[in-house]
Amino acid sequence: MQRLLKLKKVLKNSILATSVENFKGIRSGTAKYRHLTADEIQVLEKNGNRSESWDKIMVEPDFDPNRIIRSSFMGEVYLPKFFGTLLLPGDVSFPTGIYDSLVHNCFIENALVHKVAMLSNILVRSSAVIQNVGSIISSGKISYMIGNSMHVGNEMGGRKVAVFPEITMELVEAQLFHKPDPEVAAAFEEQLKAYREETAFPFGIVGKGAVICNTNIIRNSWIGAHARIEGAEKIRNSVVLSSLEEPSHVYDSVILENSNVQKSVTIHTGAEVQGSVLMSRTTVACKAIVKSSIIAPCCHIEEGEVNSSYMGPMTQMHHHSLLIAALWPDGCGNLGYGANVGSNHTGRMPDQEVMPGQGMFFGLGVNIKFPANYRESPFTLIATGLTTLPQRVKFPFSLIRPGDPQLVGVAPRLNEIVPGWNYAHNAYALDRNLYKYSLRGKGIVPATFYSIFSPETVRYVFDAYQRLQVSAIRDIYTKEHIDGLGENFMRERIRQQALKTYQEYLERYALELIITLVVNDPSLQTQPVKELRRMATNDINKDAIRVVTLPETFDELLKRYRLLEKDWFERVTHGLDKDNERGREIFDDYDDAHPIDKGFTEWEKSRVEEKLRRLNSIVKTAKPE
Repeated sequence: MQRLLKLKKVLKNSILATSVENFKGIRSGTAKYRHLTADEIQVLEKNGNRSESWDKIMVEPDFDPNRIIRSSFMGEVYLPKFFGTLLLPGDVSFPTGIYDSLVHNCFIENALVHKVAMLSNILVRSSAVIQNVGSIISSGKISYMIGNSMHVGNEMGGRKVAVFPEITMELVEAQLFHKPDPEVAAAFEEQLKAYREETAFPFGIVGKGAVICNTNIIRNSWIGAHARIEGAEKIRNSVVLSSLEEPSHVYDSVILENSNVQKSVTIHTGAEVQGSVLMSRTTVACKAIVKSSIIAPCCHIEEGEVNSSYMGPMTQMHHHSLLIAALWPDGCGNLGYGANVGSNHTGRMPDQEVMPGQGMFFGLGVNIKFPANYRESPFTLIATGLTTLPQRVKFPFSLIRPGDPQLVGVAPRLNEIVPGWNYAHNAYALDRNLYKYSLRGKGIVPATFYSIFSPETVRYVFDAYQRLQVSAIRDIYTKEHIDGLGENFMRERIRQQALKTYQEYLERYALELIITLVVNDPSLQTQPVKELRRMATNDINKDAIRVVTLPETFDELLKRYRLLEKDWFERVTHGLDKDNERGREIFDDYDDAHPIDKGFTEWEKSRVEEKLRRLNSIVKTAKPE
């Protein structure tokens, strides 16, 4: 039932439904329109205009025929009283009206139509600009991809998602990962069907304040208010949602077909988007290809290809790379140049999938063989040039690197895994990524989503910590000895280091919960630490907190918390020391060419100061009057 309520809430606030209601109001107001007078027809023809039947042209009472020049009209056309000017691209001011264009069966408000070879069955809202366009045509009622089914992951089907322009991550994931009972599924489809019928529209739309210029073809599409379409190659059967506060931009040789584009999306420079959904604040650029995929908010895709995938929020592909049949709901990842995350074809049929973990980094030139499941390994790195075998890996913050073919008793095909490496040795990267996420996702993706201490990550770390407890010590471990290692081996000293790392992670998590409790209610600091542990425990984290050894007194707990946070801050601030030392050995002007990232430095400083402020507030309340 939850998915039905969520769907109902989204559809209730639908921009499309609101626009359809607005159009009904516009149509009901056509009584004020009148036929052209003989004098007006004479002026129109004198200005080089033609019509197969002037009787079908309806105009507002104060219509000015001098705002229409060298244009042709066919079918029923409604024209306003044109007045004022609008800005063309390049900030060139031009009077509203219709110039050098062919108009067929259109409803035009006070807008500018200039050099349009064919404008057919289009509602052009006020302040819109259409300039130097090949054709904008709509034919029949348009459903705008509402309720259409997509298959992500397995290209042979099996993970069907019914999409619509305003779809959310929650509704995508509910359909992908949670099979409903038949009654709920039928009700879900019925709601979408009703919405599809409600918004079926006899016109294409060019919204208020939208700008379309130097574009070849637009067919059966909805261009939202204040969208900018400049130099696009083709837009067909698509919705581009937009608003004054969150405009969308499509420009420079883009092909957009059978797709839903949400607000504040940018598509440019030869990008191709086919049969996909692009959620808010996503960018697809520089000849990138997105096909049959759902891209969550704040993603950035350049030059690479995404096919049959669900890409979670704030995932980045800045270079030539490949992502096929991926289910990546937690996002926040990165694909390096040449990363091939696309071995979904077994030579028989393309039915395999990959599920990356949150914050996962695929290094340069990696080859990821399918099927593969890394969801229980968030914030994991796969080293440059590696080929990984089909596997399920369940160790967060891992580094997967080349193996050692000389190791006795270890298959040469196995890579080496270092669980916890990213947390223990890469604090700078983790915190800097959090800083970047805070900028990219501001106002859209909550900070709790990408926290390294999210409930899901804590659960994965605890589970990994438990599995690292072994009854028999060995020099080398594989999945036969420890579940979740996948097609990798692990050394004994690495296991011991991983235990220490995961223990520290869980300790920081538990201490943070307790400190937050006391900050919110200073009187709790008089409670025994055992009682504070109990109060910080819930059904989700009880096992993780249980394994943490806490100090006996609250004062000792404060000291331990301060020590751990200080250590983390030092690891962050010194995270680039090794890189800097190496760089200075190679380049004489290394420091001049590598300035400090002041934005991140200030953000990290503020984060630490906030923690100190919280600690100081506790200390002050603990002092007697």
